[in-house]
Amino acid sequence: MSTDGKPYPPFLILGTHGSGLTTALDIYADHGFMALANVPPGQVAQTVLPLSQQQAPVAFTIRLAPDTDAVALIAELQALKAQWPALKVLALDSPEEVLVQRYLQSEKRHAFESPELAGLQAAIAAEKKLFAPVKELKDYSIDTSTTTAEELRHKIARILGLPIENEAFTVYINTFGFKYGAPQDAELVFDMRFMTNPFYDERLRPMTGQDQPVRDFIFNLAHARTFFDKWADLVADMLPLYQAQGKTRLTIGVGCTGGKHRSVCMGEALATYLKERYPTFHIIINHREMLKWGKPALVESQGAGLKPAQASACSIGEVAGA
Repeated sequence: MSTDGKPYPPFLILGTHGSGLTTALDIYADHGFMALANVPPGQVAQTVLPLSQQQAPVAFTIRLAPDTDAVALIAELQALKAQWPALKVLALDSPEEVLVQRYLQSEKRHAFESPELAGLQAAIAAEKKLFAPVKELKDYSIDTSTTTAEELRHKIARILGLPIENEAFTVYINTFGFKYGAPQDAELVFDMRFMTNPFYDERLRPMTGQDQPVRDFIFNLAHARTFFDKWADLVADMLPLYQAQGKTRLTIGVGCTGGKHRSVCMGEALATYLKERYPTFHIIINHREMLKWGKPALVESQGAGLKPAQASACSIGEVAGA
């Protein structure tokens, strides 16, 4: 029963193998649905319709097979929706390369692999081709390629109109050097190479963006200050919108040439700003190239020349006070 006292509608969950069908069906079962897995195409109406009079709402999945007739299945589901107007269809999908990686990691055989479809990629491509017209029956869709099981639970709860309590939101800020390659897991990537590079100041070269002289150098640049004010507000305004879409985490990449000065300085400043704006969010910063920094950075103390920098409480892990 939904929060407004109305019964939940029945749900058909469609998707390819590896798209999260089992996890989604388990989530519906957790919400009190009668869950049916792998209803054979051609038997949907006689299997599911008798259950429409049951007290518990029904959620069910259909597994596609290499010999599934997509045209016949679509006609069957359209007829079912005509007979059962309350029925809602949720489609799960992921890009082909993501499904390939999931199967490689699981070491399971794909249901479409055969002598005629030799190889995992060919099998997945064949199923996605079969699934493409079927998923157009959807009322809702979820791309599970970057969705964790917990995020899928939140997204389904939103579809059902359920409130989400105690939803944690974590922001990872990963600094890096472009010359070592951009991170593959970052959902947002920002390039700081437009700023004047402290690397070319011999006094600052051995230091990092965690050292005060480097921070002073960068934030004394008018273009850096102007950029940071706009950038930090933009990112901060986006976070609750991502959360509203059901995401529980966001990874932000902040890069410069070597991942030592500009990216580190701006990443640390952004982390501090976001923590102040959203004290309930977990803000975690990591400097990917830290092990390449070499000898300890030197900072200038008052009247005492240069000395090793103090370890920053914000270098790796959660921002201090987070």
